[in-house]
Amino acid sequence: MKWLRIVRPQVQFPAKTKNTRRFFPSVPALVDRVTWYLLLVGGVRYFVELVEPLADAEGAKKHGMIELLKSYGGLSYGQDGSHFEPRAVPPPLPKKCDWEIDPTELDFSNSAIIGKGSFGEIIKACWRGTPVAVKRILPNLSDDQLVIQDFRHEVNLLVKLRHPNVVQFLGAVTEKKPLMLITEYLRGGDLHQYLKGKGALSPSTAVNFALDIARGLAYLHNEPNVVIHRDLKPRNVLLVNSSADHLKVGDFGLSKLIRVQNSHDVYKMTGETGSYRYMAPEVFKHRKYDKKVDVFSFAMIFYEMLEGDPPLSHYEPYEAAKYVAEGHRPMFRVKGLTPELKELVEQCWAKDVNKRPSFLEILKTLEKIKLGLPSDNHWNIFT
Repeated sequence: MKWLRIVRPQVQFPAKTKNTRRFFPSVPALVDRVTWYLLLVGGVRYFVELVEPLADAEGAKKHGMIELLKSYGGLSYGQDGSHFEPRAVPPPLPKKCDWEIDPTELDFSNSAIIGKGSFGEIIKACWRGTPVAVKRILPNLSDDQLVIQDFRHEVNLLVKLRHPNVVQFLGAVTEKKPLMLITEYLRGGDLHQYLKGKGALSPSTAVNFALDIARGLAYLHNEPNVVIHRDLKPRNVLLVNSSADHLKVGDFGLSKLIRVQNSHDVYKMTGETGSYRYMAPEVFKHRKYDKKVDVFSFAMIFYEMLEGDPPLSHYEPYEAAKYVAEGHRPMFRVKGLTPELKELVEQCWAKDVNKRPSFLEILKTLEKIKLGLPSDNHWNIFT
């Protein structure tokens, strides 16, 4: 049993058609399964809509009419795909993170170890035909609750990050062992390897590198959800390719996501977190600290790019951190540095954290410095 609803837009219905539920026995066959149909009656155009009387009766809760229409074969609410009610949506699949990766999709047949740490190793592998970097937790640590907690923290953090200067998270294996974290693979290696081979960079190249690092950190430090990296060092800055025309910040194993109320909040975090040679004094001293610890580490990296050697390279890492915590800083030896470059580095490693600029301020300063330096022809990603 099917009815037609007749609507004549923006025109008062004539007496004969004012009842918008007139039944035309000859028309339904023509418009069956069609939502709208144009009907010409006496030279006047009407829009005709196919409806189900039972659907209307159910909507109005007319129980007597519902039973009567059902006895004549009426269709229930929305059964024919009427536009009054969307088609039934199948029940959702069991809840599963869309970033969960089936470990059988990872191809290690031509894998290579590209990094090692105390908790695991980083392996170049292949996922769905694409080279990826896989951070794999050592099997003997897969049941360690603290390791699992740290691993899940890193995954939950990376899921939230999207920026051109931050290594892209692709997925993780959390439901099977070994636990694995998958990110994009960057062919250029890390900044530590690059500087080891190149030595001191030209001021122009160093500034361009610094701009990329600062862009990534400015994004991470964006309030109210501030991500403090806490282990910023050349090994955790990656080059997209061998041309070194684009850098990304990576390895967030020690990072901390903090929700801040205002820009002057100091976080209740203490302890020696990070690598000694690039560590801020307040961290080494186990004092409370904030996102300015990343600014200090940035200064040490910038210094290394300009000088060609790690800061305080004649000291062991721990001794270097202790020396810095006592108020000392590395000495500039390279010739030809502009006063503006030196001043920026010195501001970033200032003893008073309040005198260290934010990364947004660092970006503005670097852009000004860049204008006065000879350009590198191959560097044109953001220019």
